[in-house]
Amino acid sequence: MNLIRNLYSNHIFKKGREAFLFSLISFWLTVVISRLIALDVERGKGIFTYLYIRGYHIHHFYYGILILIISNWLALIRYKRLYRRLSKVIAGFLFGAGLGFVTDEFGLLLTMEFGIKGNYWASQSYWAIGTASIILLLCFLFAKVD
Repeated sequence: MNLIRNLYSNHIFKKGREAFLFSLISFWLTVVISRLIALDVERGKGIFTYLYIRGYHIHHFYYGILILIISNWLALIRYKRLYRRLSKVIAGFLFGAGLGFVTDEFGLLLTMEFGIKGNYWASQSYWAIGTASIILLLCFLFAKVD
């Protein structure tokens, strides 16, 4: 436990990489949980169901766009020094979750045409998830933070 605490303290906390770590974790969690929920709903055994408003299916990329807007707004606000680190971590977490929701439905968005249902399980989604994961991981490992 001390090894993990020391690694976290020396390589993440002291270098200010917490926001990148939490965005990476929340991105992966969001994608995995979204996929599991979609599998359950399609099997008809899900606790959750798709959201419909007046006959229109509200896809979860809309939630992602809203969360991305909130995370960017939070990142732009100037907080007192005491709250700056916490607001960066929260913004990073929200950014990862929002990006996860949008990226998860990337294949659906690319294959959807007027009047034709898109393919949620299209290979483009997996390419987008992999690409976003690599970019977030590279940012976590190499990006310079203030």
